[in-house]
Amino acid sequence: MLSPFTVSNDRDQGYFAENTLAGSRLNTNLADVAASITVVTKQQMEDTASVDINDVFKFEANTEGSGTYTPLITDRGTAKDAVAGYTLGNDGGTTTNAQSNRVRGLGVPDAAMNYYPTNNRIPFDAYNTQSVEISRGPNSLLFGLGSPAGIVNQSTAQAVLNRDTNNVQVRTDHKGSFRGSLAFNRSIIDNKLALYMGFLYNDQRFERKPASDLTKRQFAAITFKPFPKTVLPAFAEGYENKA
Repeated sequence: MLSPFTVSNDRDQGYFAENTLAGSRLNTNLADVAASITVVTKQQMEDTASVDINDVFKFEANTEGSGTYTPLITDRGTAKDAVAGYTLGNDGGTTTNAQSNRVRGLGVPDAAMNYYPTNNRIPFDAYNTQSVEISRGPNSLLFGLGSPAGIVNQSTAQAVLNRDTNNVQVRTDHKGSFRGSLAFNRSIIDNKLALYMGFLYNDQRFERKPASDLTKRQFAAITFKPFPKTVLPAFAEGYENKA
């Protein structure tokens, strides 16, 4: 168990988070970190009904999401819809709603999952998120060269030993959207092995018809403790999006 590189959420209460890896790659108290870092806890995301990065950015300082900001992309003298998936250049790469944001007015921040760089075109989602860390400004200490806007890290849910939990959430709106999520944690072998699984079905509808955005995700995490001082975590996720 490499405790200097592990952040425990056991002491987090409500909107308060005590430690982070985002400042120095080591488990550090937020009060001792010189960088501008905000930790958004699971409780805060639930209370603000935030499910993705653009929802979170509505409530944080120096951040703008697609609800309040639209990136400007011009091609041959006309403005393009970057939120809906305009293709940049000839490489086939498209913009997505997850990239329609900026930090400190500069640009799209880099994305990370459990402090490993990931693709910011694929958004994080609340169904398997434990907390979100927003590190504003360049931070080469984490990943080397990166966006001057900053880094947004998703700490995913983990399988917890000796605990059984269940969570079901359903949401809808006046436009016909439907979102359902299921998550559960099971202790398989006492103090040895635990399993966490989460499922998401999100059919988002819009004022403009027949526009739609359907996302299906599946997440699984295991925690194995073969010896008293050895903990082996692992996780995998499936992602499918049709829009």
